[in-house]
Amino acid sequence: MSPKSHRSNKKTVHAYTVGFGFRPPYQILLDGDFCKTALEKHIFIKDELPVLMTGLTRLVVTDCILQDIKGRGHDYTSAYILAKRFETRRCPHKEKAVSSYECIRELVAKDNNQHFCVATQNPKLKDRMRKIPGVPLIYVNVKGNGLSLEAMTERSKEMMRLNEIEKIKPLDKETARLKRALYASEDEKEHQEVKPKPKKRKVKGVNPLAMKKKKKKAPPPPKKKADGSKEKADSSSSSSKKEKTDANKEKTADNNKS
Repeated sequence: MSPKSHRSNKKTVHAYTVGFGFRPPYQILLDGDFCKTALEKHIFIKDELPVLMTGLTRLVVTDCILQDIKGRGHDYTSAYILAKRFETRRCPHKEKAVSSYECIRELVAKDNNQHFCVATQNPKLKDRMRKIPGVPLIYVNVKGNGLSLEAMTERSKEMMRLNEIEKIKPLDKETARLKRALYASEDEKEHQEVKPKPKKRKVKGVNPLAMKKKKKKAPPPPKKKADGSKEKADSSSSSSKKEKTDANKEKTADNNKS
């Protein structure tokens, strides 16, 4: 495989991984025509498919596919022996086996929810798989003598784009919830009283009154002279009273002697 083909395959596998959720090991659903052609071209598909898909692979068939290969006669004997080595998956055709085309078509269904990669050489099955979005198609390149991974179809690209839009777009319930929350917040804003913000007091300069020096208290005024004369009068009256008391005491003593 050339480096250019390897880069192209890696890009295609990455697109299926991102757009449709494919993960290794990739499930490769093979039919009898693919097995027969690979043997004729000496391609060891068990070794080549992991290289093609740039990751681990799991090769699977169904009972219907095995019965279909076996019923094709001697030319498909080697293909039948090869297919029996792969993992056998259950299919919805337990009672009566159907052709490989019908079995693969029903397994893949409309959306390929089991993430099958289809490996076939059947032109009719190829056309059918191209109409279903998200189905990697593998075939044997007869001219190049190797395996090829077909580029993603336009239908798959369109579906991948729609899936990306759905991921980004909110769901209806989520949209309704967001609207209710938005309307509720608007009502709260209308009914909520807007409190005026307190004004911040600006820092002013130093108060000039606080810078003044404190005045010293004046001394008390001297007492008036009238107060002095009053004191003298009080002292003279008290002395006269004392003299009278002493005179009375002497007089009483003289009377007692006589």
